Amino acid sequence: MSSATIRGLEVFCTVIQAGGFTAAARQIGLSQPAVSQQMAKLEDSLGLTLFVREHGRTRPTEAALTLYEEATIAFDGLDRVTALARDIRSLDRGVIRVAAPHSLSASYLPRALKTLVEGHPNLRISVLLGTYERIIALVAAREVDIGIAKLPIMAVGVETIPIMTSPLVGVVAETHPLAKKPGLSLKEVAREPLIMLGRGRPWRDQIDARFREMRLAALVSVETQSVESACGFAAQGFGLAIVPEWLFTGLKLPGLVGLPLDIGIEHEFAVAFPSRTRRSMLAHDFAKACISAATAPSG
Repeated sequence: MSSATIRGLEVFCTVIQAGGFTAAARQIGLSQPAVSQQMAKLEDSLGLTLFVREHGRTRPTEAALTLYEEATIAFDGLDRVTALARDIRSLDRGVIRVAAPHSLSASYLPRALKTLVEGHPNLRISVLLGTYERIIALVAAREVDIGIAKLPIMAVGVETIPIMTSPLVGVVAETHPLAKKPGLSLKEVAREPLIMLGRGRPWRDQIDARFREMRLAALVSVETQSVESACGFAAQGFGLAIVPEWLFTGLKLPGLVGLPLDIGIEHEFAVAFPSRTRRSMLAHDFAKACISAATAPSG
């Protein structure tokens, strides 16, 4: 395929995404006639009619829409090749790009990375923080080398190394009436206003299913997206937060108590890294460091 055809396909994808020739021209810095000329050349090169005019407007044909689907897949593949080249360059520079949830950033992640760099003294560290979905997206796109994520992971092109299995705890303020109990049953939890994480995610679906199995209704007072936020709401008396024990203990927030929950649900955590990467051995070393940091005192 000639470079002119590839350039024409790039412009073509922009036209489809932008919804028309004029909008596409603004996005890519060409005149509208220049875009029209590119599309005419592409149609001639491919032997296809890509656009027709109806009622004074240009619309893509069925052939164009089919071509667009394949072209986007092809360009995504080129992006992954570019990301792989960037991955190889970063290995030579000794930069390790790590993604992790906010809940682990203050104490646990620095301990794990300290252990890692003791075995790789030339590494420099770049850290990104975000949700588990964002972490997996960054790993899949090779925008980071390794990430700490929660299983299950369905993304293509991502491998994992398990590092931790954590039960759930109910977090309340130390002044809460339940704070001195040794643990809580699901029936006791159902009587409390709840602070819940991860609506629409597999681990939240597990909790909701357990309530249904026991014919109980969850009284949700707050829904949020991070363990730290859920614990913050618990500290302010909004109710009982249901979070993984490992993440709660890592935060070491004063004035809060984590009560074991007898609901039979555990969360699995793993180190995630891109498939077929030169940094797979480094990912295994990081997984060992994560396991070590989970049992080491935080100081």
